[in-house]
Amino acid sequence: MSVQGASDRASATRDALSFLPVRLVRDALAAREPERALAIGGAWGRRVASLGGTATDLSRINLGIAFPDATVADRERLLGDAYSNLGRGIAELALLQGPHREAVLDGVRFDAAEHIEQSIADSPTGGVLVVSAHFGTWDLYAAALARRYPLTVVHRGFGNERLTRMMTRVRGAGDGDLEEIRMGPRAAGRLLGALRDGRIGVVLLDQNARAAEGVFVPFFSRLACTRSAPALIAMRRGVPVVPVFGHRVGEEARHVVSAGPPLDFESASGDPRSAEFAAALERNVARMTASIESAVRRHPEQWMWSQRRWRTRPPAPAAEIEQSDPYPPRTGALRWVRHRLRAGSPRRRTA
Repeated sequence: MSVQGASDRASATRDALSFLPVRLVRDALAAREPERALAIGGAWGRRVASLGGTATDLSRINLGIAFPDATVADRERLLGDAYSNLGRGIAELALLQGPHREAVLDGVRFDAAEHIEQSIADSPTGGVLVVSAHFGTWDLYAAALARRYPLTVVHRGFGNERLTRMMTRVRGAGDGDLEEIRMGPRAAGRLLGALRDGRIGVVLLDQNARAAEGVFVPFFSRLACTRSAPALIAMRRGVPVVPVFGHRVGEEARHVVSAGPPLDFESASGDPRSAEFAAALERNVARMTASIESAVRRHPEQWMWSQRRWRTRPPAPAAEIEQSDPYPPRTGALRWVRHRLRAGSPRRRTA
């Protein structure tokens, strides 16, 4: 066996093993009645929150950053609610792959869609940039939006290709018009093309970015490095930027997706390398991030709190007080095994 063949086989084995629990959950819930599936998912989520682990540790750190004045008891209640909502969302992703897909999609109601319609009319190309986040059951909202508009979603994808393919089917199966763009060197060009073609481009801007990819803007009580390319595209092309967020109503498969008025964006002018242009870009990214914070404050139990949102540290002059990394180092046996599989397989002898 060649070195590349050994590496591919190790990667396929790793993907299959890590995808196994996802497949088991999907197979257990996909054909159940939605009310029962969501009850199971919600109970499972609360159980995970009570057991603890790396994800819940990160969630507690982030809740402490976002709500420093809340009591520990209040943050613990919010943690349980957030994981219950997450469990229900996982159940809905399973249901979207079963016989109740259309019923789940029909449970999404749209509010203030006139902001999107007016933005389409005002856009020089008919394209609109939507800013959103991993909020509520985002993949369900994307599938529902694609039934109404030609949708192009920019996403990071997953390390597991099986999971990436599954989520592509979840969002795009059926009668919707949805295309996906994986983040990478060609993502900006493809997003530009989608906006020129009059499509709705969706970017999720609630994840940490590397310093070279973004700018530091306020998010809750700290500076957060946020990807700046979407704002740059909107500035250069003059397309409207509309905040769109969905949230669960009650404990059932009912959701409301709301569009806000277009953000008051500053257009591009002058030399893109100038300090004035850079300042305008930073202010626009801050406007996009502020819309996400506003949504999280309205429904904090709906956001994914387990990510390392404030991992990238700003340079010392950027903050009045230097920010340290609030998160513990990544450790654990599973992480060690994963890295050994990735690093070790290319060094195997050929057959």
